[in-house]
Amino acid sequence: MFKNEQGMTLLEVILMILVLSVGLTGVLVYFIQGVKNSSNSQIATVANVLAQDLMEEIRSKCWDETSTTVAPCGGTVTASTIGADGGETRATYDDVDDFNGLSNSPPKDSQGNSMPAAFNDYTRAVSVCYVASSDLNTCIGGTSNYKKITVTVSWGSVGDNVQLVNVVTNH
Repeated sequence: MFKNEQGMTLLEVILMILVLSVGLTGVLVYFIQGVKNSSNSQIATVANVLAQDLMEEIRSKCWDETSTTVAPCGGTVTASTIGADGGETRATYDDVDDFNGLSNSPPKDSQGNSMPAAFNDYTRAVSVCYVASSDLNTCIGGTSNYKKITVTVSWGSVGDNVQLVNVVTNH
């Protein structure tokens, strides 16, 4: 009269396996996505540090070689010249606009030496231009008392980059 029901039937085992596999698949999708995103954030953090490092190097330089109001550098180059002055190398850049057009991969330090191999997948590029006080986003053809510095660090596929923008003034 009384059945001794210990254990599971084959049908119950199959149903349990089916339910667990469907449930675990959903959980594993989120787990795998989380692992992928953690490496992306680490790469972006390294790129951000590389961008900040270069921006600080640039900001430590004079506004212009002919500047008399902010950290004068001396020299004979007119304020309208954007880019490295004749004969200057990365190690001798002395004002912020000397960095215009700088692009190196792998990144190089302030003396022009390549950084450790861990940074080989990154490219750093700099753009410097004059901007008007009324529109600090748009480069102008002439001169002004404002220079916009844009440091871009890119890696991987197209569109993977970090960009820092800073405006410096001669006031």
